[in-house]
Amino acid sequence: MMVVALAQRAADGGSMVLESLGAQVIVALVGGMAAEMLHWYALARKPGAFAKYRLRAVYWITTAGMILLGGMMPLLYVQGSASALLCFHLGAATPVIVQKLIAAVPSSIAHQGPAEDSLQDFFRW
Repeated sequence: MMVVALAQRAADGGSMVLESLGAQVIVALVGGMAAEMLHWYALARKPGAFAKYRLRAVYWITTAGMILLGGMMPLLYVQGSASALLCFHLGAATPVIVQKLIAAVPSSIAHQGPAEDSLQDFFRW
């Protein structure tokens, strides 16, 4: 229903303004999914990285958490109506910013103990 309304609005030459918070969250979730798909694509391009992470549940839970975090951003940033592009951008930018912050933490602080795969390594793409 929302997609049809957006497509109709775009076909009429109008801007894609989202009036409801639910629609804004859905578009932000799509943005978060796009960012995470790009992350997994980058991992697939690194030799051995995709095979190392794809079967471990912690990385899929982290992926879902990043998507949900991106979907929550309209709740924090938007009051009233907002463009679909803004909501998509909020959803896509949030996982990328969090991933870059985590990847930038010095290894001596983030990883202690035996050398194993870590979430910090997962976020380096």
